[in-house]
Amino acid sequence: MIQAQKRKGRFNIYLDGAYSFAVSEDVFIKYRLFKGQELTKQQITTLTDADETSKAYSKALTYLSSQLRTEKEITLYLTKHEISPAKIKLVLSKLVNERLIDDQKYAESYIRTMMKTSDKGFKIIRNNLRGKGVPEKDIEKTASEYDSSYMIDKGITLAAKYEKQYIRYPFKKRIQKIKQRFLAKGFSGDEIRAIIAETTFTKNTDIEQHLLETQAAKLWHKHQSLSTKQRYFKVKQALYRKGFSVDEIEQTLASLTE
Repeated sequence: MIQAQKRKGRFNIYLDGAYSFAVSEDVFIKYRLFKGQELTKQQITTLTDADETSKAYSKALTYLSSQLRTEKEITLYLTKHEISPAKIKLVLSKLVNERLIDDQKYAESYIRTMMKTSDKGFKIIRNNLRGKGVPEKDIEKTASEYDSSYMIDKGITLAAKYEKQYIRYPFKKRIQKIKQRFLAKGFSGDEIRAIIAETTFTKNTDIEQHLLETQAAKLWHKHQSLSTKQRYFKVKQALYRKGFSVDEIEQTLASLTE
């Protein structure tokens, strides 16, 4: 006997009056099941195996319903749900044939989305795609989707924001910090140079001098146990690492050693 379940798209199969197994509507139609049909052990095995694959396919469709996925993401998702490698392979093949997954199309969409919604350069985007299992050949084919000019414009706006965050740093150190931020976000060297060149940074001489004098005084006090010569070079090196110029450092230290 064949009986439809309350759950849409599922059918219970009864053999000799007793429940035996259930199949999806796809399997039911594909194998042309009908009431009173006699099934061999081989047919039962085929039907149950086909139903397991159908359930795995349905899980994949549910996972795909919210957003695009890569083959690797589908594989990891189905593996997590204890789907066998053999069935995962069948599901992936079907999804590819139906054009429901396409790693190249995924990469194109991902690059465009990241450009619009994030401040990440192509290096980060490329690494993310690699992490999602997109083949290198597909990444290379879709790299042209990345608009460097668009991201440079975004970067110029960000640079102005970063300058405010690092305003307490010496000018040279401030620029260095901003460059490091862009490197960490995956921008290329050329993009960073363009951003820095197109951004107007403020150098306030009075604030810069105040910062230098404050830092110099702290360091001079910190190394008071050293000889004057050792103390001088120790403080000079520390100030240089902080981004102050040599001329400005020497002028400030001269006033401390008088």
